[in-house]
Amino acid sequence: MDPADDAPADTIDPNQRTLSKPFDPVSGPIEAIVDLVAALEGCSVVDLPPFYHVADPDSLTRLFQPRSGRDVTDHHFECTYEGYRVEIHGEGYVKVSRPTHPAKVTETLE
Repeated sequence: MDPADDAPADTIDPNQRTLSKPFDPVSGPIEAIVDLVAALEGCSVVDLPPFYHVADPDSLTRLFQPRSGRDVTDHHFECTYEGYRVEIHGEGYVKVSRPTHPAKVTETLE
């Protein structure tokens, strides 16, 4: 993989395939995920569907929140949001990869 594919969020090039961004363990990874997908889509975060259609944001925040005596660096979660592969890493960063095909696979949970 090209090292430029993992550019920090403040230097997002919408032509890149993979972007990563650190997240605050207290507030959780959801904001970073939505920011990166919006940047790759070239839209505002308000134009994207709510992330809770994919996974429970509160549960993900709790999963990646360090607590006394609990190491979360080995935690890892993957999902698809708006057709992008999303990886949340316990080391405190989110990685979003552009799909190799244009189809969006995110569906609303019922």
